[in-house]
Amino acid sequence: MNRKHLSYLFLIIASILLAIVVLWRGHVFNMPNIHIPKHEKKQPKRSDTLSVCLFYHAADYFVYQGSVIGFQYDMLKQLEKNLHRPVDITIEADAETMFLTALSNKYDIVCFDFDKANYVPNYITVSEPIAYTYPVLIMRKKDAAYDTLPHIVNTSAKYYNQLDFSSLNNPSSWIVKHNPDFAIEDLMDMLVDKTIDYAVCNYNEAITLMPFYTQLTIGPRVGENFPRTWILNNHNNVLNDSINQWLSEYKETNKYQALCRKYLSPHSYVISQSFGKSKNSTSQYDAVLKKAASKLGFDWRLISSIIYQESHFIPDLIGFGGSFGIMQMMPATCESYGITDSSSVEDQIWAGAKYISYLCNIFKDKVDTADLYYFVAGAYNSGPGHILDAIALCKKHDDDATKWTNVSEYLIKKSHKEYYRDDVVKCGYYPGKHTVNYVDQVMTRYNGYTLTKK
Repeated sequence: MNRKHLSYLFLIIASILLAIVVLWRGHVFNMPNIHIPKHEKKQPKRSDTLSVCLFYHAADYFVYQGSVIGFQYDMLKQLEKNLHRPVDITIEADAETMFLTALSNKYDIVCFDFDKANYVPNYITVSEPIAYTYPVLIMRKKDAAYDTLPHIVNTSAKYYNQLDFSSLNNPSSWIVKHNPDFAIEDLMDMLVDKTIDYAVCNYNEAITLMPFYTQLTIGPRVGENFPRTWILNNHNNVLNDSINQWLSEYKETNKYQALCRKYLSPHSYVISQSFGKSKNSTSQYDAVLKKAASKLGFDWRLISSIIYQESHFIPDLIGFGGSFGIMQMMPATCESYGITDSSSVEDQIWAGAKYISYLCNIFKDKVDTADLYYFVAGAYNSGPGHILDAIALCKKHDDDATKWTNVSEYLIKKSHKEYYRDDVVKCGYYPGKHTVNYVDQVMTRYNGYTLTKK
């Protein structure tokens, strides 16, 4: 066989081998994988969520016209936008718990004011200052002349900043009494009740609270400026650098200056108007809300948050799909509770409260107690059937169906054919994302109410 024929033979063999390889690779890479169970295909992925614990502070977290706002709360939301990482905010009202949390490295950011000088840098990592403030005396207006002796000055929980009374008359007569179990609002209530005569808090808190304590006044400063800082997680060096860089840059912006005017000014509109005439009020219907909720066994602030979400307390509102009234219940539901569009607002509230109680009874033995109101709010929006479907799907996929975080994922998935056609689903297709957003807004407001409304 000559060389030319050998070349042809080599080319033919090579072509055959190449075709075999191509066909084999195509078979491997295009094999169907539908036989692989979904739960086996799940891959754990690192969350980019920033975990934050925020101490309840009068200027930092409150509800205004149905929305949660506040100085540090708004700063954290701005941080979320700039770092492109969602922020999960936990609110804590107990100072002792907050202090231990600040030392625990449990969160990425802990927002809590205390004298950090003795803990830096061995125990905690502090951020760039978010603001500066100073301690001031709080007293009844008629006692502004400091006639009461001795001068016992009460400080709230974990208020360890250095106080200086040298600018006051008879400085040695001023005695500091720490009250680890009281917040500043507790001390102000005690001032109004004449249980104590003097208290001290930082200026930012004072200007926030004064509109609600007209019998009290802000006295002189009793200490130097001190920084308000965040406590950062010791293990997050790269993240901490990003947070500090953002703080340094943000404080130079007009947005930051507007934020300070909005919350830290004695002339702040949102502070003075945030609770109307009473800082514990949510609406003109609070009396009937409290009465109905108390009788039916749930927190009145839940129904208040739901009403705000549904109607903003507008009694004659007509909604999409025929819902009407202050509770915005559908006609079929209203009929079962004896309500029509001509029923009084009080009767509508009672009907809504009974429906909420009914929903509580459906879910109370099925879900985690701490998450019950999340399920109830979801069912109020979507109807209980779709929530029960999501619970069934959650159980089928071996997730914890007592937690709203897990169940809400399957509620969203009910808009996909492979889920709403599942055998465990009884109510069919549902676009659950709207309800999940609804629950988030209702419960954010409710959690704000639990801290700001007695």
